[in-house]
Amino acid sequence: MTKKLFILLLLSSSLFSSSVFTLDNIKNLKFHFTNNTYFMEKDEKQEIEKFIKNKLQKAGFVFGEVDPITFVVKVKSIEIDEVHVITVFIGLAEDVTTKRIDKIETYAFTYMADTLIESEDPYEDTLEAIDFLTCQFLTAYGDDNE
Repeated sequence: MTKKLFILLLLSSSLFSSSVFTLDNIKNLKFHFTNNTYFMEKDEKQEIEKFIKNKLQKAGFVFGEVDPITFVVKVKSIEIDEVHVITVFIGLAEDVTTKRIDKIETYAFTYMADTLIESEDPYEDTLEAIDFLTCQFLTAYGDDNE
């Protein structure tokens, strides 16, 4: 009985948590894009950068201000038998101070999301994955800032 009650409490408590990340009070961003693919041309990379920045700016984020948090996008791929296997990662990286005795100052990821896709149309599928992950981030951000 106790075990069932514990599992029920654990499951119901997860219904009320929007994210394991704390996304309050984030407004100023710096953008960093790493492209480790062979299929994405320079102009396509710039198009993706513009797409993400526009989406974030529409949500109220500002680029180029003092003390920004870095919004990181990393795309990696390998080709296996004419099919691309692509990893898309987005995250927020910022200076943090640990709660350890020494209070260590470090640079850490404070938000992370990624996906792995298999694609025959790698550019379009990468753009779709980036859009999906960015929408997830914006949803979590909105939930934390209600």
